[in-house]
Amino acid sequence: MVPHALLVAFPLQGHINPMMQLAWKLISHGFLVSFLNSDSNHNRILKANTPNSLHDNIRMISVPFEFPIMDTLEGIANGMEALGKDMGPSVIDRVVREINARNEENKLTCIIADAWMCFGLQSVATLHKIPLAAFHTALASFFAIYYFSPSLVSLGSLASDGTPKKDKTVKFHSSMPALHSGDLPWLWAGEYMFRKGIRMAEEVKHIKWVLFNSFLEIEVPLVETLSKEVGVYPIGPLIPPEFLHSRTSTKVLPSFWKNDTECLQWLDKHCAHSVIYISFGSITVLSEKQVEELAMGMDASRRPFLWVLRPNLMKGSEAILPADFLEHQFLNRTYVIDVWKLGLPLNANSEGIIEKGEFVKGLEILLESEQGLEIREEARKLKIIARDLVKDGGSSWNNFNLFVTAMKRQPNE
Repeated sequence: MVPHALLVAFPLQGHINPMMQLAWKLISHGFLVSFLNSDSNHNRILKANTPNSLHDNIRMISVPFEFPIMDTLEGIANGMEALGKDMGPSVIDRVVREINARNEENKLTCIIADAWMCFGLQSVATLHKIPLAAFHTALASFFAIYYFSPSLVSLGSLASDGTPKKDKTVKFHSSMPALHSGDLPWLWAGEYMFRKGIRMAEEVKHIKWVLFNSFLEIEVPLVETLSKEVGVYPIGPLIPPEFLHSRTSTKVLPSFWKNDTECLQWLDKHCAHSVIYISFGSITVLSEKQVEELAMGMDASRRPFLWVLRPNLMKGSEAILPADFLEHQFLNRTYVIDVWKLGLPLNANSEGIIEKGEFVKGLEILLESEQGLEIREEARKLKIIARDLVKDGGSSWNNFNLFVTAMKRQPNE
């Protein structure tokens, strides 16, 4: 019997990307994969790829769902509630039954769900007598913020709705850097996401295998602490192995748009490490003023740059940031700048706009100063570490193989 995993992705690009990379890793270890997505994302991905890029061992399936507009607190809550209904336990149960009915010889042997999709899925897995694993697409630190929040509420550092009681830094655990109280990831979405995040952490706590798209060496103290209470297994970085080894991929990519390869000839005309790459992901919308300031800043820098400009990048005069964007950015900023020393802060003006001078100054520091040289050297070292960790014998490799071995075991073994 071939091991067969159902992967349940949270229906946003930033979550689908690493989940798809997890699918490829499972396939390379002999798994069949049924990849569950929302109808809208499913169709966009298939349209952006050629049939030849689909592996025989991956089956793309979908259920009807599309996030509504989530530009208000009420809209965010409604969107998450709709997700819990349309892609919740009863729907996953039906999907499992349908897959098993079509695959008598290779029924599902495990479910791997995005951590934010695990609500109620343990009962579904138990009903079908297969294990459930959670997959957290971000740092273990992001999970830990929600996991340790109830303790901070008890200590009085946070109000019951997640609002900081004082304008100060908040230390969630001794193994984590302090966050400014204004940078807490749920403040953009209010009490609903604070409580939803705590529920997510509580749900995941009881799952034996919790895979993280991170690696041990960048979060050692925290991972060691969390592992005493949660089944933490960092298996990252989950990016295409071709990117780590400078090869071209022919696999299906979870992009919502077709790749534009016309820029490759232009890139080949420039020296290595000389081109600035700019991208804001698949759904972020920036204000017209912010796009203008960035464009003027890049022009003033007199440096070659490659900017991924989506048709819908800009809207009106106000920036609209998606539900999964702001929640990660402040934490990412803290680690990239303060902990790993791999980046520079860009400070906005009183209107929330990063002006062109900030971009020019940042590029000059990064590309011409001693500080910039140190940052680039640290980035190079971290790339080497990350590349080694996913090789045979690395900590991420070992964690993934422990997981794969466990998922391949039959219940009677």
